[in-house]
Amino acid sequence: MAKIIPMENRRQEEKRPSAGRSHSRSRQKRDVYRDRKVVEVENRVVYKRTFDYTVIILLVGLVAFGLVMVYSSSYYVSEINGESQAYYFIKQLLCVALGGIAMFFLMNFDYHCLISLRYDPKKMESGQYKNRPIFSKPYIWIFIASIVTLGLVYTPIGVTINESRRWINVGISIQPSEIVKIGLIIYIACSLGEDPRRMRNFWNGLFYPYLVILLLICGVIFFQPNFSAIACICALVVSMLWAGGAKTKFIGAMIGVGIVAGAIFLVMEPYRISRIEALFDPDNSWQLKQSLYSIGAGGLFGRGLGNSMQKLLYLPYRESDFIFAIIAEETGLFGCIILLGMFALLIWRGVIIAINAPDLTGLLIAAGSTAALAIQVCVNVMVNIGLCPPTGVVLPFISYGGSGVVIFLAMMGLLLNVSKQALQPIPAKRANIPFMVVVPKEDTNVIRGLNKKKKRQHNFEIERRNTKKRRR
Repeated sequence: MAKIIPMENRRQEEKRPSAGRSHSRSRQKRDVYRDRKVVEVENRVVYKRTFDYTVIILLVGLVAFGLVMVYSSSYYVSEINGESQAYYFIKQLLCVALGGIAMFFLMNFDYHCLISLRYDPKKMESGQYKNRPIFSKPYIWIFIASIVTLGLVYTPIGVTINESRRWINVGISIQPSEIVKIGLIIYIACSLGEDPRRMRNFWNGLFYPYLVILLLICGVIFFQPNFSAIACICALVVSMLWAGGAKTKFIGAMIGVGIVAGAIFLVMEPYRISRIEALFDPDNSWQLKQSLYSIGAGGLFGRGLGNSMQKLLYLPYRESDFIFAIIAEETGLFGCIILLGMFALLIWRGVIIAINAPDLTGLLIAAGSTAALAIQVCVNVMVNIGLCPPTGVVLPFISYGGSGVVIFLAMMGLLLNVSKQALQPIPAKRANIPFMVVVPKEDTNVIRGLNKKKKRQHNFEIERRNTKKRRR
């Protein structure tokens, strides 16, 4: 039988001083080695778990492109307002730095610690975590903190813009409804990870606590008002509950009730009805009309970076809500396809990470982060091309906005955290630890090499010899 012996152990044994009993033992071992021969020496491979580098590369590309487009779409307005041409660019760069710090922390912070700071998989499997007091769970405190930020808009740090009180100003403008999204993702993922069976019951598992909490959040946001945020949060919660195992009939009922409630909310305010009518007649909406002009003027390859005409005070919110129209005008259809392709690839990688997650909590964190990204991208693009009424939904990583880029980079940090624990370990490097394979000299069936080609050739030769013997 072949035996694998570390080369270092053999060298140390040969260098030991021979005296008395140790001398006889070393002589016996040398006799054993004399009857054997070295087949192959190789280095041990060290493995490690790592992040999904495809996601990291896509994020770097999207954020860099977003910074370029924020500067291109805002420098003229900044100069008109008496600011530096790089005013919006510098603020966006600061938000990207903050988001990068949040992403780096969350991608290296084990998401299981959100369930318990001293997480034990055996306790999770036995169901001990679900019986703990509520306030001993870290994810509860994170969720409460995200809810508290919704109330900060009614404090002196709240900011009112266009008759809507949706932001808080702490040096940069932050939209609390974006913070609530990441709080909901963590809360639903961790609570369902503790007790997955609760999805079997509608009233005690689905309606309470998830739908009750959703109604509470939507009620607070309704008085800001921010109807687009309500729609995005409802879609996020429904997608996470479906991924968590909720029955299809329950999901269908929730979607039906949501459509009816949305229709009622639309007819409650005249400006909402006018936005719906603008979808059929863009001339009634200045924003939508200018957005379509910008997209149509781009053509196949665009006017070139910095050469947009609609950003010259024609198209409102050119650096935030309608930045996709500026991208279409300056880079054309070709640039839009590349941008949407990058988003599609990022969403696809998120789905793959969710499928390969090691547990339900990781699956729901990855699914929630990916769903939030997909919902926001779809809504923003549909608004720009006239398939959805104009709303205040920004394009992730691209649009100007403090809360948008910080929160979505934090979500990607959670996604990368799951990917590190979900993916198979990869070879990191070859350590300088030589190993030798020794076999008895009388053993003729020796595989002289560990690569597949030599092994196949050796097996073929053995089979051929056996066939000749049978024929004789």
